[in-house]
Amino acid sequence: MASANLKKLRINLDAKPQASFKPTFALKVPRAALDLSGDAGDGGRSTGRHESAGDVVIEWVDYDRDDVDERVAHVRRLDDLARMMHSASDCHPDLHSINCVGYVDDTSRCRYGLVCNAPSPSFSTLHELIASSDLKTPNLDDRVRLAHTLAVALWTLHSLDWLHKSLCSSNILLFPSAFSASAHSSTAAGALVPDIQYPYLTGFDASRPDLDTALSVAPRNPSILTLHRHPASLRGFPHCKPMDIYSLGLVLLEIGLWKVLQTYHKPHYSTSRWRDKVLRAVLVPGLGSKVGSRYRDVVDKCLAVSEEMTSAEAGKVVEDVVTALEAIRT
Repeated sequence: MASANLKKLRINLDAKPQASFKPTFALKVPRAALDLSGDAGDGGRSTGRHESAGDVVIEWVDYDRDDVDERVAHVRRLDDLARMMHSASDCHPDLHSINCVGYVDDTSRCRYGLVCNAPSPSFSTLHELIASSDLKTPNLDDRVRLAHTLAVALWTLHSLDWLHKSLCSSNILLFPSAFSASAHSSTAAGALVPDIQYPYLTGFDASRPDLDTALSVAPRNPSILTLHRHPASLRGFPHCKPMDIYSLGLVLLEIGLWKVLQTYHKPHYSTSRWRDKVLRAVLVPGLGSKVGSRYRDVVDKCLAVSEEMTSAEAGKVVEDVVTALEAIRT
């Protein structure tokens, strides 16, 4: 069953081939078309309304006004990204991203923004939901389904030969649903509770094509500068698919424990100690009693990846992860 479903995902992806991306600027959004209601916090994310698209989420990347080459590279990358994600729910439903309206140049603040439709004006991040003491821990079945959905999303992004570079629980948005299983009760209050059955992968502000290192920019969200990044990435090694898989493993760890990584991290930990002595030696083994040995092994497989892996080897790992989570889910 799992392999059959993965085959369906591949067919769905192959049925909509990607043309070679070239900047067209057709999706450039005038700044005047946006009314910002919640400006960017530490994560570089704003909310607002678009004059025709309605509620939107904007993710920003800063630029140096005087560095023309940098600005050209940003525009090229954002234009390509916007067209890949435009009507994403129709073109690439397995990517589980919200549809992109386009990108905007906010010249007054020297920043470009990726503008995406918001299914609802209110939302929470997965990080906020896990850290909240007001909500009960979701059922194991729902958490495994969430983990599988996110693994499929990364598999799809990598199959399109793009890197995420900022994968963490703060970049997974959850919008409310009246039928949310996360609520304490099935009352009207449930309509305000984020629904973990429908996660949206965001945080694409630093994303780039796999082989185009010239378009690389640093992730803006400080929460991923250390905890969710592969140690080699923090040492300056160019980002690659295994690093995204490592980040996925940490998100799956948070889902399994239903605790954010900050619960366990100490400021004095080195990146290698954090991975080898805390994550893999203590936290991952502890998953078995909470979510079962198969889920534990999936997380460990993600955290065991090496930056030296080839793209094909990394692809095999993420396929194995999707297949294993599908088997657990069913």
